[in-house]
Amino acid sequence: MRLKNYNEDLVLETVKVVLKDRPEVKPTRGFILDVAAFTLNRIPPKYITSERGLTRELMQSNGGGNGDRLLNVIELIALINRAIDIVAKRRHEHAAGRKTRAAADADRAAILTYFYNMPHIFGRVVDARTGSPVVEANATLWMNGQLSVPAEPGWRNPYQTSEQTKGYFSFWPQAEAGNANSLKVELRIGFDHREHRPWMLKKVLRVPGDFFVHDYIRSDKLLDLGTQTLDPS
Repeated sequence: MRLKNYNEDLVLETVKVVLKDRPEVKPTRGFILDVAAFTLNRIPPKYITSERGLTRELMQSNGGGNGDRLLNVIELIALINRAIDIVAKRRHEHAAGRKTRAAADADRAAILTYFYNMPHIFGRVVDARTGSPVVEANATLWMNGQLSVPAEPGWRNPYQTSEQTKGYFSFWPQAEAGNANSLKVELRIGFDHREHRPWMLKKVLRVPGDFFVHDYIRSDKLLDLGTQTLDPS
């Protein structure tokens, strides 16, 4: 896992929450980056280098661990509101009297785009009679009727279970983009094996919009589908 300032995600998620209560603000990506930069430059960074470090910070943000290390949420919200006011004022003053028709068209084109970072999906396939892992079972993932594209090379779709994985399968779907603050996703995973009957798992998700595509797996973005049983043919 690469070196990362955990507070980047914390600030960006809080900006999303604050903006919901500021309907008078029409944020563009540049506006959000300016607000986040203003805020991050005024709070101490928290660098992590491992998935364990991320899990620890998430636990502390939810109330666990040493409370002295937590960033006060009320202070953070107040700081972000201040950042929004300052950035909005600066942009208004900069644009006053200078906006051309082309600039207005550019503003309309800068409508905020959200990225829907899909969770890391995993589960296990076992024989319905024996409970033992099914080896060489093919698991295929579709999202909203389309074959899911992996987020990175090496994440296979279809995925074939093996003795090494003990019947486990996993997917990391590619992020999608849109203008809504969340995306409804209908998942279908089809399972087939030469000695078992085919099985289809269906699940509906609501994926929140983020400001950036995450190029790493977050421990709070995991979807455990549990154990799937295949009946012998």
